[in-house]
Amino acid sequence: MAKIVDLSDRYKLRFTGPQALWFLDQLITNQVVDLAPGSGKQALLLTPKGRITAVLRVLSTEGAALIDLDASDPAEVLEFFSMRIFATKVKIEEVTQEFALLRVLGGDAASQVSTIAREAGDLPDEGNAIVPFDYGYLVNLDEPLEGLDLWVRRDSKDYIFGTLVESGVQRLSGDEYEAYRVIAGVPRFGVDFDSSYLPQEAAFERAVHFKKGCYLGQEAVAMAQRGKVKRRIRLLEGTGAPVLGELRHGDVNVGSVTSIAGDGKGSFGIGTVKTVVAPGDEVQLRPANLDLEVGSAIVRILPATVEGPSVPSARELRERLQGGR
Repeated sequence: MAKIVDLSDRYKLRFTGPQALWFLDQLITNQVVDLAPGSGKQALLLTPKGRITAVLRVLSTEGAALIDLDASDPAEVLEFFSMRIFATKVKIEEVTQEFALLRVLGGDAASQVSTIAREAGDLPDEGNAIVPFDYGYLVNLDEPLEGLDLWVRRDSKDYIFGTLVESGVQRLSGDEYEAYRVIAGVPRFGVDFDSSYLPQEAAFERAVHFKKGCYLGQEAVAMAQRGKVKRRIRLLEGTGAPVLGELRHGDVNVGSVTSIAGDGKGSFGIGTVKTVVAPGDEVQLRPANLDLEVGSAIVRILPATVEGPSVPSARELRERLQGGR
């Protein structure tokens, strides 16, 4: 059964002008300068030291680039972009109140939404593809979530939400959606990681183009790729009730659980785990609430994550040169 959640408060920006995508490409981690209308990509905004300040989704439409994002202070993201326009032919507007965002989840999301979007063109299979329809835009969700986002004009939100619920789509509360995304293995900025994390630590290499030209924080990202980060966001699968708390491997503290959920059969968590612990290893859960029992969980790689290209470290390069290779 398809499910729907109202994410309308998610911060949104619109970039217009002939240099909109070029402007974005200079500042964010993914390559979007050649992003064709109807397509989209995830990207990150970083500090000069490579730390994540915002998680972005860039959607290219005819005449504009739409962005929705998670950040500790979204208004600072608008200010960051606005202060760097100079002579660039781009205009930036906040459109959070212009567009609502309704997320329809599940394999049958497209068939459910088709009742209100009959005139929409076929969405390509790839994630973040975007097509217009009468009330706004339809966007394919990226893995591991399956479903659609509806960018709809605010005055149409109640009608569309009500119509889909009446057709059998199950309404999700904010807490229910949080449980859904944890079980799916989707980390959230501000909950599971923050502005102290590198992209590689947050398992967000899919939002980085490692061969593109200069962008803010690129040098730090490249240096991290040449080495090995000491922590990484992981999915945790356990038994019993899900709990927040400390993770231990033997007698050593190796991380913490930041989000939890249960599906009636087991428990799931998302947390930061030191990379000395390999996927498949078992860790012990020390609940923050000392009245709860100590449990255990298996460390898993987050679904749909990728690792960046293998880059030799400075030591490996020296050894190759010394060896005449």
